Amino acid sequence: MTGAAWLQSYSGVRAKIGLGPDVSRDDEAFAFRHAYCYAVSRMQANPAPRATLVLARDPRPTGSGLARAQARGLATACHDLGVELALIDLGVVPTPVWQHSVRLFEAHGGVMITASHNPVDENGWKYATGVDTFGVDPAPPGALLSAAEMGHLIRAANAFAPHPWRSPLGSVTDHAARERAISNYVSFLADGYRSHAPGVRVVVDPNGGAACTVAERAFRALGVEPILINHVEGQVAHEIDAEHARPDGTHVLDDVARRVRAERALFGLAYDFDADRGNLTYIDGDGRTHIPSPQASAAMNTAIALALHRRSGDSRPPAVVASDATSCRVKRVAASFGAEVFEVETGEINVVTKMQDLERHNFCAVIGVEGPNGGTVFSGTTCRDGTLVGAGALLAAADAELRAIIAHALAPGRQMRPDLAGFIEILPTQRSFMERHDAPADWHKTVDTFDRAFPRIFASELARTWERFDIVYSYTRYVGPERPMAAWYGWKARLFRPGAEGFLWIRGSKTEAGVARVVGDAPDEAAARTLVDLGRRLLSESRALA
Repeated sequence: MTGAAWLQSYSGVRAKIGLGPDVSRDDEAFAFRHAYCYAVSRMQANPAPRATLVLARDPRPTGSGLARAQARGLATACHDLGVELALIDLGVVPTPVWQHSVRLFEAHGGVMITASHNPVDENGWKYATGVDTFGVDPAPPGALLSAAEMGHLIRAANAFAPHPWRSPLGSVTDHAARERAISNYVSFLADGYRSHAPGVRVVVDPNGGAACTVAERAFRALGVEPILINHVEGQVAHEIDAEHARPDGTHVLDDVARRVRAERALFGLAYDFDADRGNLTYIDGDGRTHIPSPQASAAMNTAIALALHRRSGDSRPPAVVASDATSCRVKRVAASFGAEVFEVETGEINVVTKMQDLERHNFCAVIGVEGPNGGTVFSGTTCRDGTLVGAGALLAAADAELRAIIAHALAPGRQMRPDLAGFIEILPTQRSFMERHDAPADWHKTVDTFDRAFPRIFASELARTWERFDIVYSYTRYVGPERPMAAWYGWKARLFRPGAEGFLWIRGSKTEAGVARVVGDAPDEAAARTLVDLGRRLLSESRALA
């Protein structure tokens, strides 16, 4: 077996390595080097005679092999540094449980073996920040490493070739620690997001992924009895990514929707494989199936988070952190609650770091929206969480007090219709579309083309619809008029007219090699698609001039 072509990015490392269970020696060696360099970086960030690190994985068949390689890398690095290693192996748990556990066990960091929403024959890993490492990691413990820190780690892992220490340490699940971690996570859900909805039924689809370990307990803690489907760990019933329609026009969530209809359930929720994403479907009062867009779900979660803040009586001003590709719908929801919106470059680490910054400045950062996929990071967490998407939907559909708070903020004097359908109806209207295209080789020259061409196109094609525009750039936690010096950063043309906003956003993906993402956002579908078409044209024009 030869080694895979590994994609190394600021959000993690992944490759197509097959269905295992064995992994190639080259891939084992690659995982070992990454883990070794990661452990060294953690001890540099927080020197101590004893290192605590948390290891976990999703149920992919190659997970055990990569976990063993990572464990050997961590152990060898600690041995070489003269540091005692306490490795807490949680086995199969969702990514949110793993990230909560880094804080629970006051660890120096952790490793999650997963390729998230990608197919089962792919696998990889993410690394977390640890306790007392603010000098290196501006993000809170349990968050992903910063882009800069991950960049240093990738360069080190590609440059060094440490020799494995012949240690008896392996990858063996610590069942007591695993139970403590899951119980802690479930308690967090119950304390902050439990609904008051007796008799409510919801359909929950873990699709054989990591959510199989917690979904039933989590939803019971949230106050409902879930109807579980596809919940045998490791047995995949459909595509891992539940967000998109298939080429034949059907949708991954169609089977979940049929079960929702048959059970007369409030809604259905499908997880990705590491359970940091959750996608919803519901049936309205007229019997029609709905699959809310990711940005609609983000707006719903934002409204719920702001209503929870208002109900809590917290005197701190509420704040929403939104990535630069987040729909203006979220901004309009925030404005209805008097909350300030702070923009950052797309990326989970940028969102959670800004949320922590705001908390230090006496804001209550109630929620962050992570990217074009609408992933949301709720207060008290450091990552997206599929279960919290379900918790938000429960509160939106069935918590009468919160629904009244939201109706008063978003549509004063208007009656909210029952269930999730009624809630989504009162959200501000806005449409957002995304496309993927080949990324240009020279981003700086490409942005030069955008900056020259967009004012001309605005004057000839968009000025009849929009009153004015400006152009901003984004890099990590900066969004503004100055172009960053980085290799990749976001470009965004913001469009304004009385009572409405929209934007065209383009950026090379930092998680998909060779891909540029284009997002068009506007109050109606036609205007949003016009902006996406314009983004496609701008990319084509820049390639023609290259």
